[in-house]
Amino acid sequence: MRGNFRISGGNERYGKMTLRHGTDRLESKRLVLRRIVLDDLACFARIHAIPEVTRYLYPGGRPRSVEWTETWLRATLSSYEQLQLGCLAVLRKEDGALIGRCGLTDLALEASAQEQTMRHGWFGRDAAPADVALTFECELSYTFDPSVWGQGYATEAVRTALGYARNVLKPSSVVSVILPTNARSRRVAEAAGARASGQIEAIGMVWDRYVWPLARDGETG
Repeated sequence: MRGNFRISGGNERYGKMTLRHGTDRLESKRLVLRRIVLDDLACFARIHAIPEVTRYLYPGGRPRSVEWTETWLRATLSSYEQLQLGCLAVLRKEDGALIGRCGLTDLALEASAQEQTMRHGWFGRDAAPADVALTFECELSYTFDPSVWGQGYATEAVRTALGYARNVLKPSSVVSVILPTNARSRRVAEAAGARASGQIEAIGMVWDRYVWPLARDGETG
């Protein structure tokens, strides 16, 4: 699988941070979510080189190089500054181990598609073509080391990020896009309350779209 919250029509009122100034971490019972730093490179490079992880993330599913991960990490740091969004490192409290990433990123979508045509999407607005009318959604993405799969950490991290989005950032909704074959990630989204809502095409692959409506009763976002 795979935030500046910008909603359909170019509404900019959700220009808020994954972690606001003065907030250096989110915490749950077992986890700490904090901004990624350069010293995290080795841990993420190792995770991105595991075939069981990359098969659900990228075309061809091939493991990624250290150089690729460094480019991704620096882009994440840039997104904190430019879009005020980005994935967060997930650390296990009991031993401080970095076990994955979870956070809010930018999903660009075609503003509309022709009838019976699937909407196209791009992971990050910089990847979208300049001549296409776009809308933007806040996407919640999560990726974890297989050594901790099945222990509830992904669901706990997702619920922590959603709680912060609901109570502090207050977008009207958050989405996740998941490959249809990725049953484990689908179960995490469903366990955290997401509902299926169509499909999109991105980077040459078809993704199921899951939505968490976050607006409180009587609110529009």
